[in-house]
Amino acid sequence: MSDQTSPTDPAPAESTTVDPTAIEPTTVDPAAAEPAVVEQEMAEPAAAEPTAAPLRLPGRLVFRVPGSALVAVLFLVLCASPLAVAAPWLALIYLIPLGMAVWLLRTRTVVDTEKLVIRRVLTRTVLPWSAITSLRVADRKWVRAVRTDGGEVVLPTVRTRHLPALALMSGGRLPDPTG
Repeated sequence: MSDQTSPTDPAPAESTTVDPTAIEPTTVDPAAAEPAVVEQEMAEPAAAEPTAAPLRLPGRLVFRVPGSALVAVLFLVLCASPLAVAAPWLALIYLIPLGMAVWLLRTRTVVDTEKLVIRRVLTRTVLPWSAITSLRVADRKWVRAVRTDGGEVVLPTVRTRHLPALALMSGGRLPDPTG
C-alpha cells in the first residue's frame, strides 16, 4: 500500500477545514441548560450506589518514621568515623547513631479495628478502642489519645493529617474531625 492518496480517495481528516463564518451563532440560556445537567449528575450516583462495592478497610495501619531517615544516621556514622578512630575509647561515639537507628526502627503506632499499639524504644502500650474517649491535637501537629481515666498517651509519628484514617479504623467510635 502506498503513502500517496488517489484522487478518488476522500481527503484525510487532518486536512479538513471549517469556515468559521459558515457556522451559525446560537445562544444557550444557561438557566435552562443548568437544571438538566444537575438532574443528570444527581441521577448518576443514585444508579451507581447499588453496584458500588462496600468499603473494605485494611487489616492495620502502621505510622512510623520513613526508612529513608536512616540515610541521616549513615551520614552521622561517616562523620563520626575520623573522630572514633583517633582513640580506642572514642569508638563509643558510634553509640549515638546506633541509638538513633534503634529509635527510628522501633518507634511506631499500629492501628487496627480493635486497638492501638504504641511502640517506643523500650516500651509497648496497647490501648483497645473502648479505653479511648477521644483524640487531642497538641501544638497543631502532635496527636494524643485521651483514655477513659483522663490520662493521655502520645501517639508517636501520628499527625493531624492522619486523623481521618484513625476515625475510619476506629469503626465509628471516634468522630472524623474533617467532616
